[in-house]
Amino acid sequence: MQIMQAIPFTPLAVLAYLATVTVGTLSLRGRRINRRWHTALFVVTAALTVVAIVAAVPAHWVRAALLVVALVPLALLPFVTTPVRRHTARHAAVGLSAAPCYLAALGVWISHP
Repeated sequence: MQIMQAIPFTPLAVLAYLATVTVGTLSLRGRRINRRWHTALFVVTAALTVVAIVAAVPAHWVRAALLVVALVPLALLPFVTTPVRRHTARHAAVGLSAAPCYLAALGVWISHP
């Protein structure tokens, strides 16, 4: 359990989320970025968020709760925005709705690492 506390999983999850949003936005804007990168980053974001929740649960339940709430829109994305090409605005709105939770979790982590 010591390693779970030593690695800053919350900031890593936030960075992965920001990378996912950035790559998705660039891909949507027609940049030459393969959409598979966006999908791979999405999987990394979800996995790091789950690990950050598990690492935060014993001592930092507020941060864990914020990250659980952030997972809800991420879990809904594959179901409410498929196919993405027809629902790009909905995909972006649902994906970005997790941003306040990630920002709040990062704020809690900064104040109580």
